[in-house]
Amino acid sequence: MPEFIFSLRNHFLKWYLALGLALIVVSPNSTTAEEMPCRSKPPYEAPAHQTPPAETPKSKLRLKDNSDGTLTDLDLRLMWTQKDSYADLDKCLTYTESQKYIENLKTGGHADWRIPTIKELSSIYDDTQENIMAWDHNPEYPLALDPKFADGAAYWYWSSDIGTTPLTKRCAKTLYFVTGIIDMRRYELCDNGGVRAVRKIP
Repeated sequence: MPEFIFSLRNHFLKWYLALGLALIVVSPNSTTAEEMPCRSKPPYEAPAHQTPPAETPKSKLRLKDNSDGTLTDLDLRLMWTQKDSYADLDKCLTYTESQKYIENLKTGGHADWRIPTIKELSSIYDDTQENIMAWDHNPEYPLALDPKFADGAAYWYWSSDIGTTPLTKRCAKTLYFVTGIIDMRRYELCDNGGVRAVRKIP
């Protein structure tokens, strides 16, 4: 190829190249690197945490309301008075007073009521329940007691499990229906306590 033609061709190539670059710079439709849209995926956002609803515990105690002031435990075949001594008399009772109260009780047409054992009392302590049904209705001390029992109840009950202290004082086991604690109390104590009568169904 003649040198003149070769030189002319290179000259035109440089001119077209410069013109193309100029059009890219001044073109209104051109897109710079800064203007190019970002095509990466948006960052992952975890869904907001949702606390699952708490399950309401179900009581295993099956009590039947006999509509005569008594309740029947259908599993243990025990009959309880709906009212305890505190709800009935509006006062606490010592152990000796509780014995006399039980001896004269004629609820539901029955006269064979007795002071329950600590095991029997434990059977109606229901930790799925929190009811403000004590005599003073204090919300800070709800009773673990089925609402079928009468309002105005004592906080703890005497049992027939008796013994003596090192000082030979007569005492009996009691069950505190706020926490389920079993304690030994002297016969002469009565603050906030009472008795809930029970009888065995033949």
